[in-house]
Amino acid sequence: MTEPARNHPQELVIVQHRGLIPRQQQDALLAADQVKQRDDLPPQPLPIAPESGLCAVADGVAASFKPQLASRALLEILRAAQQDAVDQFQDGWLGPRALRRVVHPRLCRQLAPRTRFRSSATTLALLQWRAGQFSALNVGDSRIYCITADGRWQQISLDHSYYQSMLQRGELSPGDDVGQLYHDLEHMISADEAEDDFAIHWQTGTWPQGATWLLCTDGLHDSLEAPALQGLFDPDAPLAEFAGRLRQAVLNAGAPDNLSFILLR
Repeated sequence: MTEPARNHPQELVIVQHRGLIPRQQQDALLAADQVKQRDDLPPQPLPIAPESGLCAVADGVAASFKPQLASRALLEILRAAQQDAVDQFQDGWLGPRALRRVVHPRLCRQLAPRTRFRSSATTLALLQWRAGQFSALNVGDSRIYCITADGRWQQISLDHSYYQSMLQRGELSPGDDVGQLYHDLEHMISADEAEDDFAIHWQTGTWPQGATWLLCTDGLHDSLEAPALQGLFDPDAPLAEFAGRLRQAVLNAGAPDNLSFILLR
């Protein structure tokens, strides 16, 4: 008898790799209440609380000062905020209000006493689940994908790049050939209290039955074009096997950037 599809996650697998070119891991991830920042972490299943939980990835912005500290500090602050910032939650979620009023000020206080750290910056992709519902939030270009039980991919996050903003304003069309500068980040989370107007994309909804979720830094989606990325998915394959395929494909592509991703099903 086929097991009925569930509308909450039962499995969680994480992966990290420094990449073949970078000298330092500037990504961080948060899963199962653990913050990881490892040079090489092959697919690792972690325990999961199916009824409610939180996971996230953060990518320290390479052009900023000590980006590896910003990404890790942000996720450590998020981990604590689950317990002590509940009064700022929105509909029970750690949403934009808590990010602006609690998480960002704490990041500034932790890093900014040393002036140079005020330029430290990071992206964020955050997924929460509770009672068959989800909350997906991102800043920057770290992404959240929802893959339905029949294999359809949907990007739930929104890239905060100059290119994406120009697409939204109608100044560019999809497929237009533009320089790399246009793909730079327009919004990120900086350890500077004056930089508090960063864009936040937030979406909530019902957790699709049988869905697989992917949270990743740009070391994954910049290394693999969408057709190659989506072609690696097999709904019948174990989650750790899918994670291994993604990791190996990025390594085969030269792994030019740090890689971190989380899979849930």
